[in-house]
Amino acid sequence: MKYTEAPNQATAYLREALPLMVRNNIPPNPLNYALWYTYVSKKVPALNAALDTTLNTYGTCPNLLSEQLYQNHLAENDTAGGNSEVLTGLLKLTSMLQDQAGTVAGDADTYSDQLRKSFAALQASREDPDSAMSLDSIIQELATNTEAINESTRRFQRKIDAAQKEIEQLRQELTKTRQDARMDVLTGLYNRRVFDTEINQLIDLDLPAGFSMILVDVDHFKHFNDTYGHLMGDKVLQYVGRILKEKCVEPLIPVRFGGEEFAVLMPGASLTDSEQLAEELRRRIEAIRIRQKSSGNVISSITASFGVATYASGDSTQTLIERADSALYRAKEQGRNQVVLQQTASIDRA
Repeated sequence: MKYTEAPNQATAYLREALPLMVRNNIPPNPLNYALWYTYVSKKVPALNAALDTTLNTYGTCPNLLSEQLYQNHLAENDTAGGNSEVLTGLLKLTSMLQDQAGTVAGDADTYSDQLRKSFAALQASREDPDSAMSLDSIIQELATNTEAINESTRRFQRKIDAAQKEIEQLRQELTKTRQDARMDVLTGLYNRRVFDTEINQLIDLDLPAGFSMILVDVDHFKHFNDTYGHLMGDKVLQYVGRILKEKCVEPLIPVRFGGEEFAVLMPGASLTDSEQLAEELRRRIEAIRIRQKSSGNVISSITASFGVATYASGDSTQTLIERADSALYRAKEQGRNQVVLQQTASIDRA
C-alpha cells in the first residue's frame, strides 16, 4: 500500500483515525495505525467493509483479525517487520544494484568522453584529410564503444531481473516465516500460541457480545495410533484439521490445541451457536473414511468428543478452559462421540 498524501492531508487523516482507535479500544501500534489511517482515507473499500463488520460484531477489532485484515488488504508489497535475514538480503540487493548503477554511470561517462573525442577526430579529419585517424577507424572506434555501453546496460538489466526474482523469493519467505510462527505444520490450523494470545485478549476486552469456545478430542486416538501406526494417525489429524478449517471461517479461530486435541474460539457466539457448530463438526468427523494402503481396508471408526463453554464476565482464561475441559471429560465418560455443554457459567469472585 502506497501513501502519497500531502502532509496536511496525512495529518488530517491521522487526527480522524486516532479518536476512532481510542473509541473502539484499538491498541496503538504501527499495524493498527496503518489499518485505521487507510480506513479514514477510504482508499480500500473492502477494508472499510471488513472493519465495519468486525466492529458491529465485537465492538472492537481483536489482534488476530487486525493482522488478517492487514495481510489481506495492505501488506501485499509490504516487507516491514520482517526478520533480520530477509532485511539483510534486501540490503545486499540494494547495495549490489547501487554498485552496478555506479558502474553503468561510469561507463556512460566514459562513453560520453569517447564520443567527444571521436567528434573532435571527425572535425580534424574533415579539415585535414591527412590527419592521423581515418574515417574508417573513427567509425570502427564508435561502433566498439557503442557496443561496450550496450553490453554494460544489458549486464545491468540482467542484474535487475535477477534482483527482482530474488526480492520476490524473499517476500515469499517473509510471508512464510510470519505464517509459520502462528501455524501448526501438520494440520494447517493456528497453533496453541495463537490460541493463548487470542483468548487472553478476548477476556481482557470483556466484550458485550461475549464469546464461546469448543474443545475437541479425537476418541481413542492412542489406540488408533498403536493399531494403524503414526502415519495413519497423522492423516486422521489432518482430516479433522481440514474439517475445522472448512467450517470455522473468519471470525472463528480454529486451533490445534495439542496432540489429538483441538479448540475453536467463537467471538460473538452464544452457547447455543457453539453447540450447533460442535454437533455439525461431530457429524463430519464421524463421517471420515480412510483407506489403509497396506490392506485396502476402509477405516470408519473415527469419532470425537466435544466440550462447549461460553465466557461469563469475570472469567479468567483458566476458569473458562476448565469449564470446557470438564464438559469434554463428561462427554468421554458418557460414551464419547457426543457434544456436552458446560454445567455452569457462574464465577466465584470471592
